[in-house]
Amino acid sequence: MSDPTARLAYEHARALAARDAAHRALTERLLLRFADVLDSFDRLLADGAASDVETYRRSLALIAGQLEAALTEEGMEGVGRVGEWAEPATHHVAEVRPAPPGAGDDEVLEILQRGYRYRGHVLRAARVVVAVDGDTVKHGTQQGTERE
Repeated sequence: MSDPTARLAYEHARALAARDAAHRALTERLLLRFADVLDSFDRLLADGAASDVETYRRSLALIAGQLEAALTEEGMEGVGRVGEWAEPATHHVAEVRPAPPGAGDDEVLEILQRGYRYRGHVLRAARVVVAVDGDTVKHGTQQGTERE
């Protein structure tokens, strides 16, 4: 190809095709990982309601662990842990409570909904309950309200 425009268009088309193929391969790999988790649910449900609630719970916990491991291996990580400081980029403060002894202002006391990050990008902020100075709660109106 001697025409530079045609050559550039050809290289661009090849790059797009390669990117699409990589995206399809990643999507198929993820779907197969999720299919494995669904198979585990199918086996648990086929066994019927277990008379032993603890055994059933352990089985559900194993399946949840299987799903979490698959997501972690693909690069997704959880956001939000009890005891860390709430940060606006990764935490959505759903509720505030007076700080218990030993807890600092804006310390995460409870995780209401886990947050997730993928490749450095926050997919969903963790919904959390944070500690505030007791005087702030008494004189303000923050307790039980959402703040950002």
